[in-house]
Amino acid sequence: MDKLKKAGLWLLATIGALFVVWAMAIGPVSVWRVLTHGTTTVEDHLEYPGRQLSAGPNPTPWEVDEQAAAIGYVSVDGIDVDLRQLLAETGTLGWVVVQSGVIVDEWYGPDHGPAETSMVFSITKSITSLLIGAAVEQGLIDSVDDPVTRYLPELDSGGAESVTIEDLLQMDSGLDYVENDNPFGQHVEFNYTPDLTSQILGLRFADEPDPQFRYKSGDNAVLGLILDRVLGEVTITEYLQRTIWDPLGLESGGTWSTDSEDGLERTWCCLAMTARDLARIGVMVRSGGAWAGRAVIPEEWVTRSAEPAYTASRWPAEYAGSPLANYGYQWWITESGAMLALGKAGQYLYVGGDRVIVRLGETQGEISWARLLEQLASVDHG
Repeated sequence: MDKLKKAGLWLLATIGALFVVWAMAIGPVSVWRVLTHGTTTVEDHLEYPGRQLSAGPNPTPWEVDEQAAAIGYVSVDGIDVDLRQLLAETGTLGWVVVQSGVIVDEWYGPDHGPAETSMVFSITKSITSLLIGAAVEQGLIDSVDDPVTRYLPELDSGGAESVTIEDLLQMDSGLDYVENDNPFGQHVEFNYTPDLTSQILGLRFADEPDPQFRYKSGDNAVLGLILDRVLGEVTITEYLQRTIWDPLGLESGGTWSTDSEDGLERTWCCLAMTARDLARIGVMVRSGGAWAGRAVIPEEWVTRSAEPAYTASRWPAEYAGSPLANYGYQWWITESGAMLALGKAGQYLYVGGDRVIVRLGETQGEISWARLLEQLASVDHG
């Protein structure tokens, strides 16, 4: 018994020591956020600091085809499944299908509706890319070929001398960043830190890019800090409001979570908005960055965003059999050439063919939504 008691005390002491080391490494605020809230959820914008977006000054109501027949059965792994049932069983919050600028199919889960916002997670990366494109067009950023250290000289000691903004956009920077939900890992620390700038400026880059594509939110975090620097007194949220929200006449507000009150936006994960407003951004992208005949995002930027960045030899084997065929400027590129923004727990913005499709949810479920969206985009709506 004495041996067991000693072993137990030793184990408790070890766990306690590890906890202390962890707390000292990431700080008390981050520890508190992890312990009290756990993993990130679609309601994080209600839990943490953030900046608010408001409906555009001249909101543009959607045209809804009330006569369009709702999409019925879809094929999932060779089995016909009722779409409405599938949406309900997989924790879907919002579903919007737009064709020729008109909503032709729409569905919401319980306690959710057209005006309800939820986190779109890594879809935020794709929207951040659009803002980078606008900043280049406006001369705030000279070129995507500029070295990162031109805007963040503090990273010069981190090996970023040869890393360009385009490298970050294509996640081809060689950044030492591991993407997982390990509570003791770097990615969780980025999600919860109250001092994101210090975390970003402490990043390190390898001398050479990775041999293959490696998805890492850290690249986007660096882009976010560059954008914050070039905007000066204007916040990233304000820039989104004036650059995209207002010109598109988005009907609802939104929230962009920050590391602290009046802090830095988490540009890789943490924008909350409605399914309808996200669909409108998709329609703008499908129109080459234009809305109502006016250029919102440069057409060249949208085109470059959809260009594959990786050769076949550099595209990982783990994506074999997946519709995810390549990566562009913070957008996935599918087998059909469609642009796809996607986020944790099954957030999707699909822009391909003559359709824009949005699926927001609490969970991914057990199906490949990317594959299903590819199928739906190729089928005429009846």
